[in-house]
Amino acid sequence: MKEYYLNVIKFPMLVSLSLTVLAVAFFGMVFGSYFKLGLSLSETVIYIALFAVLTVLVSTWVLNLISTHSKIHPRWMEIYAKWMLVHIYYNLASFLGFITFQKRQQIQESFLNFNNEIVLSAARQIHHTNILLLVPHCLQNSECKIRITTDINSCAECGKCDIADIKALAKKLNVRASVATGGSLARKIIQDASPDVIVAVACHRDLTDGVQDTWKFPVFGVLNERPNGPCFETTVSLSTIEFAIRKFQ
Repeated sequence: MKEYYLNVIKFPMLVSLSLTVLAVAFFGMVFGSYFKLGLSLSETVIYIALFAVLTVLVSTWVLNLISTHSKIHPRWMEIYAKWMLVHIYYNLASFLGFITFQKRQQIQESFLNFNNEIVLSAARQIHHTNILLLVPHCLQNSECKIRITTDINSCAECGKCDIADIKALAKKLNVRASVATGGSLARKIIQDASPDVIVAVACHRDLTDGVQDTWKFPVFGVLNERPNGPCFETTVSLSTIEFAIRKFQ
């Protein structure tokens, strides 16, 4: 339980620590320059600009922390905070994790959990009718003679993999379900469907890349399980998928 809790908070901890290190380094440089020779006009301008950047980074991170509990208004501010999350703060956490020998998958999983909290918070008390369930082709049995791409209804429901159960679940909950064979197809499916919310199933790397690529859409990530190795006859928790979809209905 302790290990799981640490994994969940790893991403926000790494981002907060990164910003703390940047702040300490900045003020160290400023005071060091000031007490040695004083600050020239050019140095003053540079330090003011750096202070402005640091202020924006810290304040926007606080905004992202708030967004895990309540929806951000107005809309442009929500979009701005999301862009900063996936393009700036994720990279800050990844860099600090790299130099401190953290496991990349744990950082990715923690980032996905953090993003899920933001998506759930923004969707609270809102009824969504256009929900897209997007699953990877690696869930399909490798010996199946039917190659399922895009349309999950092509599944013959032999019961040898999770695709049949996902198809039945999508029908039960009245949501659109699609199978993607790669990132390019997944992006096309999303653009064509233009969903209100996406419940996406994939591995750590693909889910993280997907959240970054489609950052304008609210994506709730569900990690698959890989008992036979990556990209081969993977499985997924149907109860987790159902839980996620019902949260948005």
